[in-house]
Amino acid sequence: MIKMAQLEHIRKMYYLEGLSIREISRRTGHHRDTIAKYLNSENTEPPRYNLNKPREHPVLGPYIPVIDEILETDQKRHRKQRHTGRRIYERLRDEYDYRGGYSTVTDYLRKVKQKPKEGFLPLEFALGSHAEVDWTEARFFLNGKETIAYLFVMKLGASGGFYVQAYPFEKQEAFFDGHRRCFEFMGGVPTEIVYDNLKTAVKRIMEGSRREEQEQFIALRTHYLYQANFCRPGKGNEKGGVENAGKEVIRKFFVPYPDVSSFEELNLYLHEKCVELLNKNPKWEAEKKALRQLPESPFNCTRYSEARVNSYSMVQFETNRYSVPVKYVGEKVLIRATVDQIEIVFEQNTIAVHKRIHGRHQESLVLDHYLELLLMKSRALGNTRVYRPEALPPVYEQYRRCLAARNPRGNRDFVKILMLHRDYPSTLITDAIELALAYNVYNYDGVLNILMQLGTDTLRVSHLKPEKMVNIPLVQVSAPDLGKYAALMHNGGDQL
Repeated sequence: MIKMAQLEHIRKMYYLEGLSIREISRRTGHHRDTIAKYLNSENTEPPRYNLNKPREHPVLGPYIPVIDEILETDQKRHRKQRHTGRRIYERLRDEYDYRGGYSTVTDYLRKVKQKPKEGFLPLEFALGSHAEVDWTEARFFLNGKETIAYLFVMKLGASGGFYVQAYPFEKQEAFFDGHRRCFEFMGGVPTEIVYDNLKTAVKRIMEGSRREEQEQFIALRTHYLYQANFCRPGKGNEKGGVENAGKEVIRKFFVPYPDVSSFEELNLYLHEKCVELLNKNPKWEAEKKALRQLPESPFNCTRYSEARVNSYSMVQFETNRYSVPVKYVGEKVLIRATVDQIEIVFEQNTIAVHKRIHGRHQESLVLDHYLELLLMKSRALGNTRVYRPEALPPVYEQYRRCLAARNPRGNRDFVKILMLHRDYPSTLITDAIELALAYNVYNYDGVLNILMQLGTDTLRVSHLKPEKMVNIPLVQVSAPDLGKYAALMHNGGDQL
C-alpha cells in the first residue's frame, strides 16, 4: 500500500509530466499494476488497506483449538483461578510442544478477548435527589511517619459538591460515621444514594439488582430514610461521579502530603478544603436546601461485639486487648466500638472506657483496674506492665522507692496511696506526696493526713478592728510590788 504523498507524486508524473506507467514504475519502484490501479481510480482520498480474509497464523494455527478450549473451560472457573496469557503459553510449550513466541499467543488472546466498548448516557439529577458514596486511599504524614488514610467521600449529583472524612480503616463503624458527618455537614439527606457492593452494607449479591443487606446498614437507612441502590458487580463506573471526586481530593488535598499530628487534625484540614471548594460552587446552596430534613438525633455509629474477660482482666477486640476491673474476670461482656472509642459494658453498666487502638496486637491497660489485685500482690508492683512510672509524675516513683526501702510493706502502702485517686484530685495527691518527702513521712496514713489537711480550709485568727472596741471597757492592771516579796524572803531567811 502506498502513502498519500506517493500517490500525489505518481499522479503529477503521469498527468503533468506525461511520463509513462513503465517509467513511473522504474522511478518509484512500485509495480506497474499498482500504479495503474491508483491512476484508474477516481478516489483521491488516502489509500487504505482492506483485509479481505482473516489473517492466518502459520505457527499458532494448530494450537488455536487448544487455546479456545482453555478459554471456554475458564468461564466455568473462579475468576481468580483462570489462565493468564503466561500460563497458556507455558502449557502450550510444555504440554503441546509449541515453538512459537509468547507475544504471538498474547496477540491472539487480545483479539479473541476483545470486548465491545460500553457507551454512557449523560445524566442529570434533580436537586437533592441523588448522591454517591465511595472509599479511596491517600497517604499523609502522621507525626512525621507516612500513613494511609481511608477517605469516605459523598458527592451530590445535581451540584457535584462533595464532602470527605478520613479514617484509619474502612470498618463498618467508620462507614456509618462517614454518613452521619456528611449528612450533618450538608444539613440534610438525599433521596437516594448509590454504592458499590461493600461488605459493610451488602451481605450477599443476589440475582439482578437484589441484595441481602447487613442488618446494621438497614438500621442506618431506616434512621435517615433514604433509598440505597447498588452498582452491578464490577461496574464501579456506574458511580463515576464520586470516583472522580475521590481523584480530585487526592490531587488537590494530598499533594504534597499533609503533615498532621492526628486524624482529628487531618479531618479539620479536609473540612476547610471542602468548604473552600464548595464556596465556589454556584449550585451548592440550592442543593442543600433541597435535601430532606435530618432526624432529631444522630445515628448511633457503633459496632457491637461480645467477649469474655480473661484471667489478666482483659478483653480482646479484633487483635488488641483492653483492661477492665479485676472483679469481672471470667465474665461475659459487651463491647461497643466506635471509630475512636471502646466501651465495655456488663449488665447494662459501663465498666471501662478506652481510646481505640488503631494498630495491631497492642494493649490498653488502666492502672486503677488492677489496684485491688496489686493490694494482695504488691511485691509484683515493680515488674508488672500495669504500673508504668513514666505515666505518673516522677515524684510517685521516687516516693515508692523510699517506701520500699524503709518498710517491707512499702509497696502495699503505695498501692493504697494510688487508690486515693478515686476520691481526691490528682494534683492534690501529688502535692501531698511532695510534702511527705519534704517532712520525711513515709507511710500511707501520713500521706492521707497531709492530704486531708490540704483539702481543709485552715482557721485563721484576725485582730479586732479599733472601731469595734469602742463599747468594751478598758481594764488596767497595776504591776505587783515585788519588793514586798523580796522582804518576805529576807525575813524568812533570818529566822532560818
